[in-house]
Amino acid sequence: MSSLLARPKAYSNECLMSYLIRLSELNGFKNVGHILNFAGLDWKNNRAPVRKILTGDYDLSPHFSKLGIENFASPATHDYLSFKRVIDTPYLFVKYPKVCPKCLKQLGYCNYRWAFLPIVACNIHSTLLIDVYEKNGKRLSWYREKLDGKDQQCGSLKAISLNPSSPILQFNSYINSLFTKSTSRSDVPPVMKGISLREALSCINFIAHYMTRVKGGHFHPYQMENSYLAAIYVDVWKLLKQWPDGLYTLLSQFIDNPMSSRGVAGLNKHYRDLYEQLHRRKENRGILLIKEEFDRYIGTYWPGILEKDRLTRIKLPSTANNIISKKGAASILGCGPERIDKLVSLKLLSRVIFKGKAHYLRDEAEDLAKLQSSNWTMSQACAALQITRYQLKQLLDENVLIAIQKPGKLNRDWIIDRVVCEKLVKRLIKNSRIGPVPLDTISMAGVQHQGFSIVDLVLLMQDGILSYSYRPDKANLLSIKQFNNFLSV
Repeated sequence: MSSLLARPKAYSNECLMSYLIRLSELNGFKNVGHILNFAGLDWKNNRAPVRKILTGDYDLSPHFSKLGIENFASPATHDYLSFKRVIDTPYLFVKYPKVCPKCLKQLGYCNYRWAFLPIVACNIHSTLLIDVYEKNGKRLSWYREKLDGKDQQCGSLKAISLNPSSPILQFNSYINSLFTKSTSRSDVPPVMKGISLREALSCINFIAHYMTRVKGGHFHPYQMENSYLAAIYVDVWKLLKQWPDGLYTLLSQFIDNPMSSRGVAGLNKHYRDLYEQLHRRKENRGILLIKEEFDRYIGTYWPGILEKDRLTRIKLPSTANNIISKKGAASILGCGPERIDKLVSLKLLSRVIFKGKAHYLRDEAEDLAKLQSSNWTMSQACAALQITRYQLKQLLDENVLIAIQKPGKLNRDWIIDRVVCEKLVKRLIKNSRIGPVPLDTISMAGVQHQGFSIVDLVLLMQDGILSYSYRPDKANLLSIKQFNNFLSV
């Protein structure tokens, strides 16, 4: 165990990098890179994997152990991992640190939430978070010697006070409430109520990207100073407050700022780009909110501006895309191309002549594939019910079970209605004996040996005429063999 001059206690809501800076400061190290190098990190130029430390992807426990410090995990790690795999926006953690000078002076450590990009202010002190020195405009660094940032060359960090009712503080309170999952606030835009943190961030950053782009800029939050980023987020916040009129105003600004000098062609390109981006990410509820209003805006003000044949980079549910080749239909149905001709003869698929070639309707092929996958073939029904093909054929002939599709001249396949089979077994279970088993009972095979067919047996059981017991089989929940101990008829 290496000796240290001091081992400060970590606070429950402290940023992990904040603790490392305090640790290096109290023990006389120049910055966190030096103390981690002393603890065995051994990176070149005394650098540290800052981003991975913030996200919890880098395990510091061996280094803490070597320094004789009890390991701890920052709450930021939990917040990050809780939606890490499904986050739809890369803009989450800062590249440069930002702090509230008043909190630093009062508490002596940095809150872990300051490391998240959308947290731009401190609601406790009504101040903007600071990430640059006022004296020379230099960015605050993770490798600073002192946590409060005081430096002879750069000076000290000075707080920027805000009006308590400032939109920046409203936006910041909303983001904080998403972290704590307490979004029952009166100042939250109605359109944003009920959506999660990742969905809200995706929606906000999507709008911020196009809002910056329409002004001729680029939305790169990592490189932006916190004050500039806060101004962009406030503009987004005001747009959301005026939903959907605010979005319509933003979309109409593309008219004066086309993507090219070719007038309407440049405008078309803007809207195609927007449509494609929204279409790809429509599973996200935050993005879906924008897509619904975008579609309504285009349909109301610019009908026909999005030519379907120009949207070649995405798959659209259009009539043209619904027409597929024989190979495509066979791929959906999981059969050979020759089988498609038989399905057309059976009127299960429609053939369409498109550009001189035979094509087929995608929705019909998908519906047929769904029908086949959700029901049973003859062998699947026999395996599930644990009866022979002959017995199954008897039940089908007497309409005890239903065949959706029967073999014919062009077709050898059966499709057995699975729902009817399940209902039959459930009904038989319901009619089974409740209470002790009588002494004079016989098996199902014994009943059939008395001259009753499988159809007679099932009908008697179904009508409650035949008394029997039920012994569940967890491996075969729909098995007919689950029924036994029949009273002799």
